[in-house]
Amino acid sequence: MAKARATESKGTANSETVVQHPKFFFDNTLVVIQIENVQFNVHKYQLVKSDTFRDMFTIAEQSGADSEEPREGSSTENPIKMEGVSAQDFESLLTVLYAKNGLSFPSHFSSHQPEPNASLIIPAFRLANMWNFSELREYLMPLAEQVLNDASKIAFAREFHVQQWIVPAYVRLCHRKNPLDSDEAKMIGLEGVLLISRIREGKYTKKPRPPCHNTEAAKLYCPSCKAEHTLDAAFVSEEESEGEINSWVQNGYQFVN
Repeated sequence: MAKARATESKGTANSETVVQHPKFFFDNTLVVIQIENVQFNVHKYQLVKSDTFRDMFTIAEQSGADSEEPREGSSTENPIKMEGVSAQDFESLLTVLYAKNGLSFPSHFSSHQPEPNASLIIPAFRLANMWNFSELREYLMPLAEQVLNDASKIAFAREFHVQQWIVPAYVRLCHRKNPLDSDEAKMIGLEGVLLISRIREGKYTKKPRPPCHNTEAAKLYCPSCKAEHTLDAAFVSEEESEGEINSWVQNGYQFVN
């Protein structure tokens, strides 16, 4: 628990030491940030949870200590302008940043707050990662794993280098019944589509198998050995698929043969 900040209470005969609550004594300083043509008025205490913003404020305070010029972010006439991001993505970041409020983020969504879905989590995580909101990033990671489908997990994992998500997501895509839809194909890219197609072809290729004494199976005549064999689908286990996918990933998303 953070240490309380002590101040002297003056004006009474018996002075008491007054402390500021370490968690709920907020700095009400507001910072004006402009992204695209949209301005945001944000609490500074939220922004300094980011290493990037904290360093930026420190440098600005040091360099502008003796200056009479208004500090950037102090008013709507002199906002901090952020380039290379969208106002909508920044809104997503602020939504989860304020919803989290220092508590367990996933449990803090309620009927009065937006649902934690992919369209909110991905842009929020992207900016949290870019600006190094390390604590927020840690909270968002398991939530992203919970709400993203397998194709989205692959795209997310490749963008943010979450290697441990890639192989399990591909295994599930290879072994599910439904084919990829167009959105999923776009997410994982051509090489991912080819991988899934290759493994599924192997999984469903017809191969001779020894006859089962408990079932009737279709027969296939083999001209080589001049005998009939049962016709059944070859079964590729998830473990076999995992091994092939692991090799594919380690080979730079290329097939070995």
